[in-house]
Amino acid sequence: MPTLVKALGFLALFALLVGVVLNGTRSPVNNSITTVETGSLASKQAVNDPLPIQDAPALAYIRSDVVAEEFVWLASQKNALKARLQKAESEWKGEASRFQKDMQDFQSKAGGMGESQRQMTEQSLARREQNLVQMREGMVAELSQAEEAMDARLRKLLEGEFKAFAQEKGYQYLLAMQPGSGLLYGDSAADVTRLLVDYLNKRHPRYNPR
Repeated sequence: MPTLVKALGFLALFALLVGVVLNGTRSPVNNSITTVETGSLASKQAVNDPLPIQDAPALAYIRSDVVAEEFVWLASQKNALKARLQKAESEWKGEASRFQKDMQDFQSKAGGMGESQRQMTEQSLARREQNLVQMREGMVAELSQAEEAMDARLRKLLEGEFKAFAQEKGYQYLLAMQPGSGLLYGDSAADVTRLLVDYLNKRHPRYNPR
């Protein structure tokens, strides 16, 4: 079911949402930035160690792919949607297999059936085939709605958490390093990916759909 598999593109989805949320909540920044300058901060901070707020760089960045892989809340949502996908796929395959078996059985016996019986069987099989199509379309629609709901929950969560994280750590800007983001290089002293992952996992240890 290729269409349903699209619902599992979480890493790319997360990266895009990170960019959208950050672009929508921070003050305008020149997208041509290629280097994050931190000066003497590199000598004050081991990679990914927290800095006192007064020593924190005004601009920091995260690696979206790492956050997407290690954010427990997001992983639990992915697993929940994947389980729904697998269940729906299994149910549809079961119905399709039974239909195929009955179709083959009809084809082998049709020659010995009376006209009335053959027509009734053909009509029944046609209805079942249509039901299979509708079942598949319904599953696609249901999973698409579930994905949209997940997107909305994720966006709402990120908008609040990025702001709270940046304010707590004293960052004026929080960027996302990802393909097409405009951030091509960042000094490791300004990489706060690990801090953000730990922050998110502490506040959101598991998935709550409510």
